[in-house]
Amino acid sequence: MLRAKSVASFCLLWCPRRSYKVLAIETSCDDTCVAVLDRPSTTKAPELLVHLKESLDTVQDGGIIPTKAHVHHQLKIASLTKKALASCSSPDIDLICVTRGPGMPGSLSSGLDFARGLSVAWGKPFVGVHHMLGHLLIPRMISNGMEPKFPFISLLVSGGHTMLVHSSSVTEHEILCDTLDIAIGDSLDKCGREIGIKGIMIAKEMENLIGSNPISIKDNDKIVLPNPLRNKPSRVDTLAFSFAPFITAVKKNLTKVISEYDENERRAMAYQIQESTFDHLITKIKHTIKLRPDKFQNVDQFVCSGGVGANKRLRTKLENEFGETFKAFYYPPLNLCSDNAVMIGWAGIELYEKNKLTTDLEVTPIRKWPITDILKVPGWICK
Repeated sequence: MLRAKSVASFCLLWCPRRSYKVLAIETSCDDTCVAVLDRPSTTKAPELLVHLKESLDTVQDGGIIPTKAHVHHQLKIASLTKKALASCSSPDIDLICVTRGPGMPGSLSSGLDFARGLSVAWGKPFVGVHHMLGHLLIPRMISNGMEPKFPFISLLVSGGHTMLVHSSSVTEHEILCDTLDIAIGDSLDKCGREIGIKGIMIAKEMENLIGSNPISIKDNDKIVLPNPLRNKPSRVDTLAFSFAPFITAVKKNLTKVISEYDENERRAMAYQIQESTFDHLITKIKHTIKLRPDKFQNVDQFVCSGGVGANKRLRTKLENEFGETFKAFYYPPLNLCSDNAVMIGWAGIELYEKNKLTTDLEVTPIRKWPITDILKVPGWICK
């Protein structure tokens, strides 16, 4: 899947200068994101010059409608990019990084087509980045790729993905545990809607509702929640996550119209939903460590990234449960946990510098793109 360029063409496209600027674009779902990063030296972390984000308002629709997300990106991408470039003292761009997949095809195409157009107009190379690779690598940006060191383990938890990954290099990844049905973020959002939580980021609103003060669950506030994929005679130690059962269980626990529950009752339900969901994550990570010990030998660094990775309770539970297994835990800054262009820019920089990769102009969005197959798709250009 890798194609070599001629020497002349490569020298024109791959910029060997010490300093260069990156325009990054992310449009995989319903957030239109644009960032500009300054890469003054390969020995220092890049400087974020600007990061802009416009999110589609999905409150009235109760979820993301792909056609509306596509129109949203079409409306916002050009003006956001113009605004981002105008805010930089020196807006000359040397490299364009854009999400190629996975994601919703209509959303992806908006960013990818725009990036290719800029690549042609400016005569600059571009890199089509794997969305989840962006989440996985972004904790490395602050240390300029020094920490965490490969190999390391990542828990990627977002609205579209939930997976435990062993990474041995920028492009080599193995999924140790994946979800059988929906992602944890999707489950939390849908459970939150069932108990009357509204907003664009339902899981975040659920965390806010729960708050940091201890919650005492009264007997009449207790709800019955599942322990998905638990061991039984016909199924033992299944290496997978499953979050769809939580939605069904929440619906069954509602004995009256949601408006008839007071805030304390809803807060108690939210707390139990969040705790049970996170406990399921931890249970399956423990099973993975037990059944795949080879993947945890000489690996003492753990990454938790993705939108749900911003949850402080999840971070606390992970460190309490696995503090003896891993010496160091890494998370993105809170503002870079959800979808953003900065992570796409940094992942593009790592691919561009460490693997000498750019992307051919004749590529299309990839709706499903396993993180195990970073280099197994057409369109890569390497030295």
